[in-house]
Amino acid sequence: MSYFIVFAFRVAGRSINGIQEKEMSHSEGMFVKDYLSVSAMAKIHNISRQTLIYYDKIALFKPEHTEANGYRLYNPSQIPLLREICFLKSVGIKLEDIKRHIEQRNLTTATSLLEYHKEFINKEISNLVKTREFIQHRLSLYKNADYARHELYKPVIEELPERKALFVSFEKEISNQELRFTLMKAWNIMRQYDMIPSNGFGTRILRNQLAEDDIFKGAGIFVYLPGTDQHMENSITLPAGQYACMYKYAMPYETADLFKLMKWISDNNYKITGDVIDACLLDATFYTDGKTADFCQIQIPVEKKPPC
Repeated sequence: MSYFIVFAFRVAGRSINGIQEKEMSHSEGMFVKDYLSVSAMAKIHNISRQTLIYYDKIALFKPEHTEANGYRLYNPSQIPLLREICFLKSVGIKLEDIKRHIEQRNLTTATSLLEYHKEFINKEISNLVKTREFIQHRLSLYKNADYARHELYKPVIEELPERKALFVSFEKEISNQELRFTLMKAWNIMRQYDMIPSNGFGTRILRNQLAEDDIFKGAGIFVYLPGTDQHMENSITLPAGQYACMYKYAMPYETADLFKLMKWISDNNYKITGDVIDACLLDATFYTDGKTADFCQIQIPVEKKPPC
């Protein structure tokens, strides 16, 4: 192709493969320089035109030349900078942080930015792992509850592990409303420790009140803590050992099933050794068959009486 034809194409402003070729004025005379359109620059970096236009508006990445009609033209020499911006954005760094970095970019600031973001990512990973554990706790709770619904009102002896729990006493006489309010107090305390209450909850009834008229004096809500190494104010330890257990549909203040299990304990030559745990497995929000009581398991620590 002759020089004349090439020059004619350039004067006409022909676009070849997205490269806009245009004459530019220079103090030393007329010269030709190739430019990339918005669409071409965006396609090279696998981003949208709108993204590139937005970067211009926030002064993160501006075209080298903008025509009077607003048409943006980019110099191919700008590709490395946009490539770096796209990389930083792809690893999750905020645009405002990228902009500050680009304005004073050097090896030290680049290293600091990535080190800071790596630390942020590590914390996010830790939080996600913790959240996954919370979800697994809740899934295990539901699976156990689904199996247990076929074992209603059957007293059995189970070996239970040590568990940690947050305990909050009832402030008023026990009722459905007091149960709900007290549970939310406990949940809000756990949130202060960045914990999600996923392991279950229930009512704790003190052993020394079981023979009294008001068996709910000193009772309250407990919420299981994740793991066994959690320490906070109002935390309690539910000891490992043998427990007389029974599944039921009833609220904690409905005591018929509790007294039934206590009688079974006595009839089978066991004695109560600790506080009663009324663990809620499924609350009434799960039911569509008219049930209004929670699905729970009574757990009473026991040991066998010595033979006479």
